[in-house]
Amino acid sequence: MPKTPVNVHDLVESDFREIQKLILKKFGVEYTVGYIRKVCKGLRRNTKIIAMSKDYLEIRREMKSKIDKLSN
Repeated sequence: MPKTPVNVHDLVESDFREIQKLILKKFGVEYTVGYIRKVCKGLRRNTKIIAMSKDYLEIRREMKSKIDKLSN
């Protein structure tokens, strides 16, 4: 299993696609994966994307810790 990202700068392409889907469902706005990647890497500014990325990352960490508890 891949290492869990520490912050939004460590997200990978599959994470950006998931964030894209979440933003489309929640806000009804479609951003390209490239734009979402640039925002997460700090090259662009968008508060909706940053907030969604942080929420996504937190939930992903919680899932990882729960899976680790199951295996111990």
